[in-house]
Amino acid sequence: MKNLLVTILFACLIVVGCKTKNDNNTAELSQASSEILFEVKTTDKDYLEVFEDGIVPWISIKDPQSEIENLIGKDEIVISKTNAILLIDYPLENAVEINIKSNDSNGFTRKELAQRISAEYNRIYKEEEESAKTKTIPLEERQGLINRNKTDGKYGIWGHDIGDLDLSAIILSKMENGKLILELIVES
Repeated sequence: MKNLLVTILFACLIVVGCKTKNDNNTAELSQASSEILFEVKTTDKDYLEVFEDGIVPWISIKDPQSEIENLIGKDEIVISKTNAILLIDYPLENAVEINIKSNDSNGFTRKELAQRISAEYNRIYKEEEESAKTKTIPLEERQGLINRNKTDGKYGIWGHDIGDLDLSAIILSKMENGKLILELIVES
């Protein structure tokens, strides 16, 4: 079953396309935009069948803690600003902008970003379930395509349970007013 999952994930990567790795891991705020990658070193033999270099190009959104230790560049400051606007729009019908502040006066590390994004997604999924009249159909009761049904809560989540989501990158964009926007590249 896990081999099938790895094969499906690999196929999705091919469909989505390849990203160019940014050699400069620290976001240059003077640029119009830049990218932060989230890559995890693995020794899992099933993943190694697909990712021969042992690098999985994403980290879990639901629970990144088990992967944080192997997150490449986890303690590196990748955003030198201490405030940013996190844009979460997938898989939400009603996108949300969240002001975040780094715990470190030097800026955000990959580790802190992965943990913050996870916390916000977990909060959003919880609030969705609490505010929805149409509740999420439990996985064991779904028929046909087992994607998550659309719910009608605060965010209008559709298509994917939180456990289906992985963070592969953040696109940083500096607005004219100087605010930094973090747009997430989420795999599912």
